[in-house]
Amino acid sequence: MALVITIFKANYGDAFLIKELSSGKQFIVDCGFKLTYRQHIKKKTNSVDFIILTHSDEDHINGAFPLLEDYPEYFSLNKVYVNSPESISVPRVAGGISIKQANSLFKLLNEKAVQFEGLTQGEVLEISDDFSLEIISPTSDDLECFHKKFIEEITSDLSDKKENDISSNVATKTITEWAELPDSFLKKSDDIANTSSIAFILNYKDKKVLFLADSHPEVISDYFQQQGFSSEKKAVFDYIKLSHHGSAKSISKRLISMVSCNNYIISTNGGKARSKHPSVETIAKLAILVDRNKNDEINFYFNHSVSAIETRNGSLLSENERLLYKINYIEQNEITLT
Repeated sequence: MALVITIFKANYGDAFLIKELSSGKQFIVDCGFKLTYRQHIKKKTNSVDFIILTHSDEDHINGAFPLLEDYPEYFSLNKVYVNSPESISVPRVAGGISIKQANSLFKLLNEKAVQFEGLTQGEVLEISDDFSLEIISPTSDDLECFHKKFIEEITSDLSDKKENDISSNVATKTITEWAELPDSFLKKSDDIANTSSIAFILNYKDKKVLFLADSHPEVISDYFQQQGFSSEKKAVFDYIKLSHHGSAKSISKRLISMVSCNNYIISTNGGKARSKHPSVETIAKLAILVDRNKNDEINFYFNHSVSAIETRNGSLLSENERLLYKINYIEQNEITLT
């Protein structure tokens, strides 16, 4: 038997359905946008064991609203895993942390009497004899900072806040020049919404898949170091779902040095406005710096058209660079582990 990972077309968001065929156990990781649920998720399934909402950004959480509105008449589920300070009273404001969406979600969960609870680093969800999830982000300390940040955001003036670029591909560089660029991730204290993302290792039989949500690279690197991994003793994965749609602000050379993998999942249609992803820098750094786990080729799995992404944002890498470094772009919405 097998485990199937469906990567829904969620525009510039995340939405996954993971199903173990032998047990029938299945769950959703993030729900993308409202159209993601209506056009994709509900056509694929109307019942899951649970949902993991990794954090409260709109491109991960908004599809949960129509799904929960359909509960329990048209969609069944047992539990939702989500981290958020549900007791905070929230005004109608917008900002880097999606306060309003999070508050609205918890109100809806309570109205629908859906059981929900949080997840933090160190917890393990045992799904079946062959299938488990090892939670690696956030730490309890980072989650506490996230809760405090909510309160700070509520009491501050957010009218002058501007959206940060996730990535920018405007400069023309060679693949080696991209790979040599220094890390550009934000401090954890300036990126608390993503630092509080739920990230996990999916263990199925002898297979491992790293789901990074929009997690901060330092949280993941610190966890691997605590587990005894390093640039000499690497954490080996069959697939890695890249953080923040392949943003260069969500990866680090330290993290790259600690993993071994040649298959990477990128969930995006190219982004919106000035927030462009995936970053050429991310692809270049992985192609040149990462250990490919005894494979010659490195594969990037896209759930949207690569040509459409490149039409919008510019070329990711030249054809010659891809041939030289044995880089494959694969457009695929389903991955099977056996």
